[in-house]
Amino acid sequence: MRNPTLLGRRDLVDVVRPVHPVASVHLGPPSDVPWPDRLDAVVGELRRDGADEATVRDLHTAVPTDPGTPVVVFADGGHVPAVYATPGRTGPDTARFTAPAHVLPLMAWSQERPPCVVVVAGRDHVKVSTAGDGVEPGPVRCAPADVPEVSRAALDRIGARLVVVCGDDLLVGVLRAALAPDATVRRTARPWGERLADVARSTSRLWTAQSLADLAGQSPERAVRGVEATLDALARSRVRELLVVSPPPPGGTAWFGSRAAQVARRTATPGTGAVVDVAPPWSRGEGTAVDVAVRSALVGGASVRVLRPGTPGTPVGGIGALCRFPLTVVRP
Repeated sequence: MRNPTLLGRRDLVDVVRPVHPVASVHLGPPSDVPWPDRLDAVVGELRRDGADEATVRDLHTAVPTDPGTPVVVFADGGHVPAVYATPGRTGPDTARFTAPAHVLPLMAWSQERPPCVVVVAGRDHVKVSTAGDGVEPGPVRCAPADVPEVSRAALDRIGARLVVVCGDDLLVGVLRAALAPDATVRRTARPWGERLADVARSTSRLWTAQSLADLAGQSPERAVRGVEATLDALARSRVRELLVVSPPPPGGTAWFGSRAAQVARRTATPGTGAVVDVAPPWSRGEGTAVDVAVRSALVGGASVRVLRPGTPGTPVGGIGALCRFPLTVVRP
């Protein structure tokens, strides 16, 4: 595999950046169906979507045998396939050959497993390590007074915003004061294994609840809801955080170009339902509105929060965004 685990945001940007179609293959856990039959079914789906033989060969190269764990593969026949192991992910095998790449299932899986910095207090020193980022070097031993600085450096290195502490109230308080508001500090007696995974998962869901509360409490100038308003905010480079349901409800299609702000929704003619085929002036591709929005957010540097269907406070149409500053500043 090229990338055995999802290493970070940069990986996703590289996957969604192409304007041309990409094979997005999500393979579920091992099943009773023989591997050759599973692979043939996936290849059949790709071919029905128009995938060329080079892309099919890339898929065969990426997963020549049963991987033994759920994996996600992105291939386009012209670059080294990107392969990510996603242990614990459930669901059937799915495949599509579309532009942009369909990364929402991978993002939903990764969101439940945020990387973190682990701080363990000893008698006369503290150990600071990282977890869940795909690269986990040995712990750094430091004096108690240096813990905030060492922890912040570790957070920056792996792009994390969670610190899990095994220590006393004083250490927890010092870290919260030093790292707020950039990081969430949680305390646990067992910062490893399933307990660490539980803390990471519950913290991710806390962040989701906070984002939805922010969305509900913001004025229309600072938050948008629905496909059209969200794409408009992305086209104006105003989105700070995109919120989207996975799997998304039907939301039509949209144009997108190479730049993050080059997005435009395709709309239907009133009374006829016919798509208005007035293409924008830039070189473009066409994809589902949700995938186009996710690509725009990732390429443009905005964060993306994936919501489960039925989550209380979900925006209308399954998509919305928190804005960097009021939209009225740029609207006529």
